[in-house]
Amino acid sequence: GDISVDEDPCGIVYTADMTADFNITELRPLVVGGPFDGAAAPNACALDNISNPDGLALDARGRLWIAEDTGYHENNVLWVYDPADGSLKRFAAVPLGAEVTGPYITAQGTLLFSSQHPHNTNTEPFNVGTVVIVNGFNANTDDFEPLAVPEGDAKLTITVAAGTVQVLARSGDPIPNNADGQVFGAINTVSGEPILVSNSPDGLMWLPTDDTGTSATLYFNYEGTPGGVGRITVNQTADGWEVTEGHMVDFSGVRGTWLNCGSSVTPWNTGLTAEEYEPIASDFANVGGMDNYLGAPANPYDYGWIVELVPDGATDVVTKHYVMGRKSNEIAAVAADLKTAYFGDDGNDTMLFKFVAATAGDLSAGTLYAAKITQTGGTNLTDHRFGIEWIELGTATNAEIEAAIRELDR
Repeated sequence: GDISVDEDPCGIVYTADMTADFNITELRPLVVGGPFDGAAAPNACALDNISNPDGLALDARGRLWIAEDTGYHENNVLWVYDPADGSLKRFAAVPLGAEVTGPYITAQGTLLFSSQHPHNTNTEPFNVGTVVIVNGFNANTDDFEPLAVPEGDAKLTITVAAGTVQVLARSGDPIPNNADGQVFGAINTVSGEPILVSNSPDGLMWLPTDDTGTSATLYFNYEGTPGGVGRITVNQTADGWEVTEGHMVDFSGVRGTWLNCGSSVTPWNTGLTAEEYEPIASDFANVGGMDNYLGAPANPYDYGWIVELVPDGATDVVTKHYVMGRKSNEIAAVAADLKTAYFGDDGNDTMLFKFVAATAGDLSAGTLYAAKITQTGGTNLTDHRFGIEWIELGTATNAEIEAAIRELDR
């Protein structure tokens, strides 16, 4: 075909240069995983390199934090790649069965991440999904010695190269000071009947509520069908962080949400949660658990969007941005112009997209583009390149697309 690159089951992280008008025109390999050796399972990808990179975070020094979602490392790892010297160091590992999700670094250098779907035989409290924060380490300024490959009981817990781990949220645990007795990860029907407790925390959205970064609203995704998002208020103390209150976000006003995966924070301090693996649009009889959630027939076109979250006192303003396209959203990253967003489409044979809002700071109207990829350079894992031409797909508003969706309701 038109694209021919040597196979790498361990994955690649790509980089691109952004122009003055917030465009990108080429992708090139930055960190290449492997080598792969199937006979070396459960560590078929080399232990000193990445395997199936997923979430990314960038610190103030320009170091790239790379989270794994892999079956080729026995313990999934949070890596740190430093482009200044080309070094790659293991910072954290999550327990058996878990993947590292949602890495996030605050402006003050505080590191957070999630441990998703660990085995229930791991050491408590890490035998269920957890959202954690690292105390005593500044990800923007501090160096560290690489974490050793976990051995023995270390495989059953979260280990870090520096600082200490504090659990902020644990699937199934009571949410502090929640008047309704909610637990983290609980998804209920619109009428309040329990459906599931998700063991899969994912993307994190840290919204500071002061200039010092010592208080914040933290949103965190839960994968599932229906999906969910937890919200807590956190304040820094002498001993770490205190969770003062929280709740599970109510999505009934947008007919629920679906497989909330990656996330980001906009430059105007709101959260963007991404609905992944959208249901097959032609199959109205197979919309996961959404019929049960709604107590009525679900419309598959209601799921597969970027969803904006805005704290509003004790509640949340929830907006599905239909204009940004329906797909298997992983994350939508908004650039510094407050208009341009880039996002992927999780899965095989999928695409790279760009959205340009009509108005800065407002994602409710704009133009969606898809990348046309042309291979340049060689075919090996380090010297290939992908040129990008952006194909305009259309211009619309949220209201226009939602009106079309409502015409398909059953």
